[in-house]
Amino acid sequence: MTPAILISRHPRTAVRLSGPLNRAAVVVAILVTLTSSFDIFLVLEAGGNYRFCQIITPVLICLAIVKAARCGTIPVLGALPLSIWFLFQILFIPAAGFWPKSLGYCLWLLLNFGLLFSYVQLFGDNFTLLTRVLRWYVYSFALIASFGIVQFILPVLGFGGLFVKQWWIPGELARVNGFSYEPSYFATYLLVGFVFTGALRRNRSSLLPSINLLAIYWLTAIGIILSSSRMGIVFLFVDVFLSQLKPWFSFFADFLKGHIIFFKLRALLPSFLSIAFLGVIVVGASTAIERSPAIALMFLNGTGISDTAAHSVIERENALGETLTVFLEHPLIGRSLGGVSAAIADLQGEKVNSFEASKNFEGMSVFAEALAASGVIGIIPFVWFLVTTILKPVRLARLASPFYSVLLRALVRSLVFAWAILQFNQNMLRPYLWVHIAILVTVYTAALQSANAPADLHSSSR
Repeated sequence: MTPAILISRHPRTAVRLSGPLNRAAVVVAILVTLTSSFDIFLVLEAGGNYRFCQIITPVLICLAIVKAARCGTIPVLGALPLSIWFLFQILFIPAAGFWPKSLGYCLWLLLNFGLLFSYVQLFGDNFTLLTRVLRWYVYSFALIASFGIVQFILPVLGFGGLFVKQWWIPGELARVNGFSYEPSYFATYLLVGFVFTGALRRNRSSLLPSINLLAIYWLTAIGIILSSSRMGIVFLFVDVFLSQLKPWFSFFADFLKGHIIFFKLRALLPSFLSIAFLGVIVVGASTAIERSPAIALMFLNGTGISDTAAHSVIERENALGETLTVFLEHPLIGRSLGGVSAAIADLQGEKVNSFEASKNFEGMSVFAEALAASGVIGIIPFVWFLVTTILKPVRLARLASPFYSVLLRALVRSLVFAWAILQFNQNMLRPYLWVHIAILVTVYTAALQSANAPADLHSSSR
């Protein structure tokens, strides 16, 4: 007989974890979200690098298995294509030049799959727990962004850099990286939070008070700017620009119909503020460049613009070219996820014999990486998973209650931005990407199981 401490019965027919284990699940889930961007802090080095969020994920998996064993398994959106793609990666391990890394990547992918499974089983049918995890997920971006801001301020005040990996001016002006390997990784992580909270704020989500969402929105924006990641800043501008199209189109449509009333201008206030935000950045940057051209040259260095060195652009182009070359040389089955770096090393006449050495030969663009790892056959389930986790939540958002509809649209929008910016970086196993996908498929499950979900959608939840 199951001890009472483990399982307690729901008033209806479901069987749920007891209060203590529910709280434990929430705490572990919060810790996973808070540490999902950690690359240089709370990391265990044992052959490969094992991040704190990955180390504690098995706890969630165990709790989810206990619950699934008693209640039955809740279907996970995208589970079938992800399982098939994982199988391909396992089968392709022998094709890797340095198989231990491929094995390690398969383990990471399995943990990510376990994360999706755990979130859905533990929180997909419990509105109270889900909203608690969601709120902490949003707050986690604020906490990490705040640390990045402090990381920038400390050297300016003469206190030295805290976990700083790159500098504009050594010891004085930091390129903020938070707890990530480098500024671009930090900006990629914060971009997810920036786009997500921005979408929640614009659509008046009831998840958090609007003032809280606004504060987190600005904190993440400042964090991205202080990282000085050019791609991060470009995607920040793209999101701000795209977010202003709808209210202006609506305004001009009303104007052409002769329906303009003064109070409708209030709807454009957020748009004016966003435009002002961009204007302040542009004017500030222009003023700084005018007073000190060296600042512009420092920021443009690596792009090849204005006669500056083009090493950053060239490195990305070369890495992308080499990643695609690996695919062209092994188009059918690929070299497995962890085998791409060893294959790139082979192209350069080098041999990879350790995890550390493989870091010098990483690929570029996660889609190119998936193609080189999986080949034309193995890439099919990956694309299937990608399309499923975007299109089905969008479809359900049209029919779900306002609370879930806003969440689903915001989560999908930020996921699309994450996939887009990762085309200029690597790799696809970044924990914060999979935490976000886990949150998305869990909200999808909750919306599907709510009273507002139409019955015909239940048959297509996978």
